[in-house]
Amino acid sequence: MPLKYHWQLPKAVPKEIENRFPEIHPIILSILFQKGLTEQREIDEFLFPDYSRDIYDPFMLKDMRKGVERIRKARDKKEKVVIYGDFDADGVTSATVLFKTFRKIGIKSPEVYLPDREKDGFGLNEAAIKRFAKEGVNLIVTCDCGITNYEEVKLAQQKGIDVIVTDHHQEGTKLPPAFSLINPKLKREKYPCKHLAGVGVAFKLCSALLRQEKMSSNEAFEKWLLDLVAVGTVADMMPLLGENRTLVKYGLIVLNKTSNLGLRTLIERMGLALGNISSEDISFRIGPYINAAGRINHANDALLLLLSHSKEEANRFAEKLEEMNNRRQKIIDKVITEIKGRFSQEIRRKIIFVEGNWPEGIVGLVAHRLVEEYGKPAVVVSKTRDLKGSGRASGSFDLFGILAKFRKYFLSFGGHKKAVGFKLKNQECLNLLKEELLREAHQFKEEEFCPKIRIDAVVRLEDINWELYEKIDCFQPFGQDNEMPKFLARNIQLTDMMTVGRNGEHRRLIFENTKKMIYFSVEKDNGLKVGNHYDVVFVLGVNQWNGQQELQLKVVDIREA
Repeated sequence: MPLKYHWQLPKAVPKEIENRFPEIHPIILSILFQKGLTEQREIDEFLFPDYSRDIYDPFMLKDMRKGVERIRKARDKKEKVVIYGDFDADGVTSATVLFKTFRKIGIKSPEVYLPDREKDGFGLNEAAIKRFAKEGVNLIVTCDCGITNYEEVKLAQQKGIDVIVTDHHQEGTKLPPAFSLINPKLKREKYPCKHLAGVGVAFKLCSALLRQEKMSSNEAFEKWLLDLVAVGTVADMMPLLGENRTLVKYGLIVLNKTSNLGLRTLIERMGLALGNISSEDISFRIGPYINAAGRINHANDALLLLLSHSKEEANRFAEKLEEMNNRRQKIIDKVITEIKGRFSQEIRRKIIFVEGNWPEGIVGLVAHRLVEEYGKPAVVVSKTRDLKGSGRASGSFDLFGILAKFRKYFLSFGGHKKAVGFKLKNQECLNLLKEELLREAHQFKEEEFCPKIRIDAVVRLEDINWELYEKIDCFQPFGQDNEMPKFLARNIQLTDMMTVGRNGEHRRLIFENTKKMIYFSVEKDNGLKVGNHYDVVFVLGVNQWNGQQELQLKVVDIREA
């Protein structure tokens, strides 16, 4: 049964704003207004990001100078340095950016340590720190982790190891006693962009280091790192607004001519073409391949791809990532099939709560698929080693707030409104959590978790043309908090309909005898009838086929007028 979406209609643009911007196309003005952009400076910054103007000084971060001086001291004294990352795409790209920069400024052999998702868990761990101490490590620089690791940083300090934390997660109850804490999300920070990815924060440290060295080649070197910044930022679903938008916009320019042999090889293997890589390609292709390493085996495979020095090496690791990504997809499909068969009763409830002997690395993706398919909050728990779970939600539903009521059952818990992760104390806590959560679910209102479609402008079919598409193209890169603009055409007549696709799963719709729309993955009994009038929400793209280009209107949702 198709999901029911709540349509959020656009607010009308006030006359005062229309009069202030008479030169802006009314549809474009509506899109900008829905984003809260009503001042010339904000509009210019959004539509025309400028690297030299819109990138903030890294030394605006409170402990940046301290961190830079400590790293330079480690370089000068030939100390042993470890880069400690995370096992996802953001952590891997962060570690790669730091490794390349440390080598550039003269740190000969920095070690990169990425934890094992299942054995080590997220963040710094005690066993690794004890090993580093035995090996004579003097400095640990974290990336995409560390801000909640009070005890682990304290242990490192006791063993004579300095720690510089670069992270972008929320601080815990107590800040770790690190030599330097570089994180724009800290309450004490006044840094303008609070939503940098882990790789964005690592890049800021690299930028500061390169500026201190004052070598003529450093500015170019810094910009060649932006491909990795774009991949990590988009893959970690950070808002593509403000400084992030500028980093990704320029990062995509670099990615489309990347000098990183591993990225070039991966892109080639996927059948993508340099020069046409978009943020959507990172979201749905490149990011998942890099993430697959940490989910299925070990993130080192992704790291070694990005640090490859030969085509043979790059091919080997790209092939491994492809194989792991295929395995990941098969495992998720198998788990979803199992859930539909074994937990049919749970699926009918207001919140889906399922548990099983499934790999820890895929429970978040399974929860996401359940939310997409059923439009309800979903919590999925793995019982393979520890009792680790992930939850996802859509709409205005605050899953984090609901689960936070049950902190007494968790060994660890974190996340945000629509995505949470946790580790339970024992089986009894799992049983109690499930029981109490499902009891509380009775008071949930369906409209809270009903997925929303935010419409940017109401249009007429005759408004849709190449000129409008070119204006909308300025809104790229699309991603988190900057989705592709959605348009609503009202009361339009369906004048023809054709079945298309290898298995007849799509429909080509003709409205008013003039405009073609493509409606992907439609149920056979979809209720659409030629001659009827419909309200249609769609996005605007380009279809390239046989060397030809045409505007493509893709249906997002459709209702009888």
